[in-house]
Amino acid sequence: MKNEQAVYRRVLRRETHASRTSAAVVTASVVIVLLAGVVAAGVWWLAVPGDRDTLDGWFASASASADDPGIRTAAGVVALGLAVLLLALALLPGRLPRRARSTDRVALLVDDGVLADAVADAVAARCGVDPRQVSATVGRRRTAVRVTPISGVPVDRDAAADSAASAVAALGFSTTPELTVARQGVVS
Repeated sequence: MKNEQAVYRRVLRRETHASRTSAAVVTASVVIVLLAGVVAAGVWWLAVPGDRDTLDGWFASASASADDPGIRTAAGVVALGLAVLLLALALLPGRLPRRARSTDRVALLVDDGVLADAVADAVAARCGVDPRQVSATVGRRRTAVRVTPISGVPVDRDAAADSAASAVAALGFSTTPELTVARQGVVS
């Protein structure tokens, strides 16, 4: 059973966290293109002696424009922005809107949208309103439920909050429900 638990844990972690593949591929592609350009310029400079003056002129104009403080500042800001973006992609958790749990025999992966639909259906059934009048959003630590009542029919806030909490707890997950009842109802 221990081997199965390790497999469950690995699979569930992979399914609840975002992949960094696209960021890594884009970064590697940009670095490869830049290195290929530098190598091509070097080979061109070595292979075609007549064009050395042209390349030297390009490099001289590029280094002369790099002496301008505005261009240096702009290049530094762009480099800093790229560095912060790449560090954020590497270090932030990148969680997907999914929840996982496992037992001895099975691993369960549930999308937060499915939990939100279950909560909305449970609240609608408990409050006696149309399911289209209840919306729910499940976050990492809280469940936001919005109920639009039928005009003139009050909604029991405690019963709705209890049904939201019990719907999520029935699946083995726990969040704190935050219930909002609209001030204006709809006409049935």
